[in-house]
Amino acid sequence: MLETIRAHAYTFGTRLLLVFLVVVFVFFFGVTGYYLRAKPIATVGCGSIPFLTTSACRQIMPDDIDRETRNLRNIFAKVYGQNADNILQAMNLRQTAVEQLIQQALILNEAHRIGLSISDDALAKAISSQTAFQSGGRFDVDRYREILRENDLLPAAYEQQTRDEMLSEELRAMVSNSVQVSEAQARQAFNIAAGSANLSYIEVPYANFTAGVNPTDRDVADFYHENHEAFREPARVKLVFIRYSPSALEGNYVPSDGEIQQFYDQNVKTLFDHPAQVRARHILLAVPSDATSSDKAATRAKAEEILKKLKAGASFAAMAKQYSDDPGTRDKGGEIGFFPRGELVKPFEDAAFSLKPGEYAIVQSQYGFHIIEVEAQKPAHIDTPEEARPAIIADLKLKSGEDVAKNDVQQDLTAAITGHKLEELAKARGLDAVETPFVSKGERISEASDFSQLSTKAFDLKPGEVRAFTDAPEPYLVKLEALTPSHIPPLEQIKDVVRKTLIRVAAEGKARVAAEAMLKRIKTPADLAKVAADNHLTVESTGDFPNYSREIPGVGSVPGLVSAALAVPELPGVIGKVMENGGNCYIFEVVGRSAPSEAQWKSVGPSFTNQMIERQRAQAWMDFVNTLKERANIVIHPELIGTTSS
Repeated sequence: MLETIRAHAYTFGTRLLLVFLVVVFVFFFGVTGYYLRAKPIATVGCGSIPFLTTSACRQIMPDDIDRETRNLRNIFAKVYGQNADNILQAMNLRQTAVEQLIQQALILNEAHRIGLSISDDALAKAISSQTAFQSGGRFDVDRYREILRENDLLPAAYEQQTRDEMLSEELRAMVSNSVQVSEAQARQAFNIAAGSANLSYIEVPYANFTAGVNPTDRDVADFYHENHEAFREPARVKLVFIRYSPSALEGNYVPSDGEIQQFYDQNVKTLFDHPAQVRARHILLAVPSDATSSDKAATRAKAEEILKKLKAGASFAAMAKQYSDDPGTRDKGGEIGFFPRGELVKPFEDAAFSLKPGEYAIVQSQYGFHIIEVEAQKPAHIDTPEEARPAIIADLKLKSGEDVAKNDVQQDLTAAITGHKLEELAKARGLDAVETPFVSKGERISEASDFSQLSTKAFDLKPGEVRAFTDAPEPYLVKLEALTPSHIPPLEQIKDVVRKTLIRVAAEGKARVAAEAMLKRIKTPADLAKVAADNHLTVESTGDFPNYSREIPGVGSVPGLVSAALAVPELPGVIGKVMENGGNCYIFEVVGRSAPSEAQWKSVGPSFTNQMIERQRAQAWMDFVNTLKERANIVIHPELIGTTSS
């Protein structure tokens, strides 16, 4: 590892020969050799002269893409297991690899620019501390070389890769650690996230003003010419496609007993080994981390009282809704569901696994006191080959169908290119050829619900062109039947649409003017009802709703409403601006606000603050990398990337 580990030594003559060879290679292959080398798929920070590069110029070559693609595939396999292939089919892994390598290049260039570096000692320490390279707790050079050799890695390449990773992490730490969140900022965010509000409001519908808008033909024509871009129709395509569903192509394939047994043996520990599980529910009485002994004793006594009521026949769901401080389970009757060991805090878990169904217990954790009821148990078990047989057969049949689908779509692509219609190809396979209406880019096609990008990818085709898409969840063969370019229809074709649009725009304007006039008359909260009555409107109520809700009860989505409601200084208080949704105008009065309790803050606040810091740091790093991308000279040759081979 490094010079000290490799212990390479060169004589003076050897060094002189190496210098000579370097000069020859730089002169000949650095200039003339440029035209003999493979073309880079992408470059970062390079100039326009092909053989003149700087230290900041990084070329991403096909071998780099191959290596990164393999790394990504291995990562997906470890994270998603059996589902990895299905997920990978929905993405172009080589494109993702290019994006990853570009980002790495940008980060390394920036780290070098600001003077960051990783010393040889730090690198040696990082590598030697990896347990994979150790024997008996000490770094083993022979083991190190053996592992690298097994993975087709040279020591120099692995050491450079490790150095780059350490450098990237150092830069990321610099950016992330610059983000700090004060307790006041965290508490304010927590109040918004965990609090609730109650509003009264007057709705001023634009529909109340449409009858008073009667545009002339001249008005309609003028509106059309002034806003003609608003009536532009997007480009649309009409497609014919075949979806090669593996389940439809399984055919009569029946896996043999040997195949079933082999699948079982290979997957018994991951798919068919089920740990013991318990189904339970709880009521949490939160206790702050700095609570006194007397506070804890009082909370424990309260838990004992609740437990007595439960044993006397009280409804657990009702008691949970009334007393529990766990917002995630309170409104679900305290229900947690089934869980194995290792998923919940240890005191809770130990107690739950010691109880029988129908038994209760009180247990203390770092969050407070839990009143637990165990509802059911599932003992640990391993499915026998016979029990697992139906699932194995289904899985093997699906895998067979997937192989058939991949083969069929390629055969049919060749046939379609040579003139065969998709309808006859589909019929021969026992499948359907689907003809779509004209759809715009990004529009979802109901018959291809699992391939949301179909209408987007179709715009890469030319009329009459046929292409196989194997990066979808299931293979598709697609033909672009027709294309209508983006255009603005003449007024004569859409006159009714233009008239209705003009009427609505004018009515919305009148509604806003009316709402603004009403708001000016409201000097005190008590004026809200009087103003509503004077305008033959009613005062409605949202009732209590959580601040994080995107949909306001009775109103819908109103951007900025919660922030405005939280900014009202005194309650009840009227929000000082008219707000809109769907063309209708609203005047809101904040009737009540509920902040989370001090006990909730003390109990959940530290973890909430940490999560908030992590989110902001992740966002800061993302913004930093995006800024590097915006100002960097990045050149990509998409035609050289290709798609991930199956």
